[in-house]
Amino acid sequence: MIENVTSSSTFKRAENKTRVLRRFLKKFLNDWSFELASMIAFNLMIALLPIAIILFGILGLILNDRPQIQQDLKDNVIQLFPSDNTTQVAIKQVVDLVFNKLSKDAGVILVIGILFAMISSSRLFVSIDKTLTIIYRLHERSFLRQYLMAIALLLAFIIIFILMLVAGSVPSALMNTVRGDAARFGLFIAGILMSLSISFGLFQMIYRLTPNKKMSLKKTWCGALIAAIILELFIILFPLYVRKFMSQIGFAVILIIFFYYFAIILIFGAQINSYFFENNFALNDTLGTSVSQIYQEHHDENITNSSFNENNNQQDLSNNNEHNQMNNVRCINKLWPFKRRYSIEPLSQSNNST
Repeated sequence: MIENVTSSSTFKRAENKTRVLRRFLKKFLNDWSFELASMIAFNLMIALLPIAIILFGILGLILNDRPQIQQDLKDNVIQLFPSDNTTQVAIKQVVDLVFNKLSKDAGVILVIGILFAMISSSRLFVSIDKTLTIIYRLHERSFLRQYLMAIALLLAFIIIFILMLVAGSVPSALMNTVRGDAARFGLFIAGILMSLSISFGLFQMIYRLTPNKKMSLKKTWCGALIAAIILELFIILFPLYVRKFMSQIGFAVILIIFFYYFAIILIFGAQINSYFFENNFALNDTLGTSVSQIYQEHHDENITNSSFNENNNQQDLSNNNEHNQMNNVRCINKLWPFKRRYSIEPLSQSNNST
């Protein structure tokens, strides 16, 4: 039955049409994409606190005498997270506490936050760099270059995040001054397009600057655009998912799940660029099996080379001993010019000749 289905012309046509997608899916799975997404999500959780300290410290310095703008930005920060009541209340309490505290002594806290972020938050972009190294089949940067790149991307990420907050606050601020459903709908669409463009810029920055290779716009725009669209849909639909299935789960678990899906979207866009634009094909097996096979081949090659070198060394040692013995015989013959000459023939051959 199965052989009849697989040998049918319809099955073969479907197999040919889906060959590219199946190979792309094979690369996505064999590169340990879900496992690498877990690593990025974990590092994003660790980097969240120092990044928040820097953000609120900067905003506290800039907006110290503008309470209305502060409130709009705090509302936008709260709206970035799932919109169930428990999460919203918890986030609001944390944001109010941190924002009010940092507004008073933003200078000292900002310096401490920057130093703390340079140490801990850079691990986020180091993990992204290692992930893209696997996806793009590249050599790793050196330790120093890797951390300098991570710190630079961290600062760029903070700037883009501030732009996202500002872009999100503009439509909501104008919504109260505009009348009419058509105008409000237009502002809503404008806010989505603005958020989409900033998300595209975020992914574009990661895909172009993080890999240890010179990347061009024509090889990164597609993955960045698809990832930005999926991220916008995910941000819209994730609160519905939380209210439907996770209403009783704590905020920390919801945040981890949110970061995990964000990391999957990030890796998915990078895989699109790597496969369709860089022509990096799938491994024959999963990453762990491929590394094991490469190690075994390298290990067998080292054993072969070692045995070959050992044989050569033994042969060279034998030749050197024979050469030294011949030199000793010549010296004896020169020093003692007897009629009987010494030779290096074996003793048995010498006895037979006599």
